[in-house]
Amino acid sequence: MYSCVKYLFILLVCVGLSCPASAQDAPIEVTAAYPVASQKYQSITLSGSVSSANDAFLAPLQAGLVDKLFVEVGDHVEQGQPLLSLDSKLAELARQQAEAELEVGTVAYNEAERRLKEVDALSQQQLAAKTLLKQRQAELANAKAELARLRATLALRKEIVVRHTLKAPFDGIIYQRDVDLGEWVEPTSAVLGLVSQKAKRLTIEVPQEYYSYFTNLDGDISIHPDTGLHDTITGKLERLVAASGSQGRSFTAHIGLPETTDLLVGMSAEAEIMLPQLENKQVWLPASAIRQHPDGGASVFAINNDKASRVLVNIVRQQGDAVLVANASEGQLYATSGVSRLYNEAAVTVSNRSEIND
Repeated sequence: MYSCVKYLFILLVCVGLSCPASAQDAPIEVTAAYPVASQKYQSITLSGSVSSANDAFLAPLQAGLVDKLFVEVGDHVEQGQPLLSLDSKLAELARQQAEAELEVGTVAYNEAERRLKEVDALSQQQLAAKTLLKQRQAELANAKAELARLRATLALRKEIVVRHTLKAPFDGIIYQRDVDLGEWVEPTSAVLGLVSQKAKRLTIEVPQEYYSYFTNLDGDISIHPDTGLHDTITGKLERLVAASGSQGRSFTAHIGLPETTDLLVGMSAEAEIMLPQLENKQVWLPASAIRQHPDGGASVFAINNDKASRVLVNIVRQQGDAVLVANASEGQLYATSGVSRLYNEAAVTVSNRSEIND
C-alpha cells in the first residue's frame, strides 16, 4: 500500500514538471495613429437640371376634331390665351337649342304665375274653389322647377362650348406640340407642352447618406452653370422630397433660383453645398482601422497604456483609403493594423510608436 502511494506521488511530480503553467499571452503587435479631424464644414457638388414649378402637358377638356391651332413651338403665351380649338358646331347647336327651350320655359312660368294671381284674387272674394287655387299653385311650382332645369341645361351647354377651346393655364413657352389640324383628340391626349420661365429651380438628386444634412440645411448654395457663359448664382434649398422609389437610393431636392437669373429651363448646372457638421464629432481614420461586424456595425480599438479598448463607431462615408466615422475622438490613439486579432483589454505593442511621437 505504501509503495503504491509513493509511486503515485512520484508520477504527479513528474507530470507537474513536464507540463508547466501557461505563460501569459504575448502582446499583439499593432501600428497606431491619431485620427484627423474633419472640417467644420464639408462641401459636396451635385449635378442637376434647371426646372420650373409650372411645367405641364396640356390636354383638351372635350373630345373632338382639331379645328384651329393658335400657337407653335417656341411661342410665348399668357395665362388664358387660346392655344387650340376643336370643331364645336354640334355643341353650338345644342347651346342654341337650350337657349330656345329656356325661352319656352320662361313663357310657361310667366303664364303659370299669371293664372295663379287670377285665381288667388277670385279666391279672396270667395268666387273660386280652393281646389282650383291649389291646382294653380302646383302648376306654378312645376313651371318654376322646369325653368331651373332649363337654366342648368343651358349653363351645361355653354360650358361644353367653352371646353372646346384649350387655354393656357399660366404664362410660359410652348416647347412641345403633338397634334395637327384635323386630328381627333381625347381628354386624355396630351397635345401641347407648356413650361413657365418663372419660379425656376435646380433639381438635384441627394444621395441617401447626405439626407440628414439636408434636413437642417438653411445656408446659401452656390450654383455653377455648365455653359460657362453664365456667372455663379446663389440659391436656397426650397424643398426636400422625403420619399423615394423602392429602387431609389437618393432623394430629390429643389433649389430655388433668383427671379433675375437668365438660366433657361433644361440647362444643367452644379450645386456646391456646404454641409454643417452633425452632432456626433467626426474624424478620419484609415480603412484598416475599422473592424466590420456581421450585423453591419463597425468598431475601432483605442490604445491606452498598451491595452486595447473597443469603441463602437458609425461610418459616415468612405473616400479612398480613408473613412469618416462618428463617435471617435480626435486626440485618441487608435490601432490601424492587426485589428482582427484585438479584443477588449488585449495587451498590445505599438510598433510605430516612435513615428507617432515624432
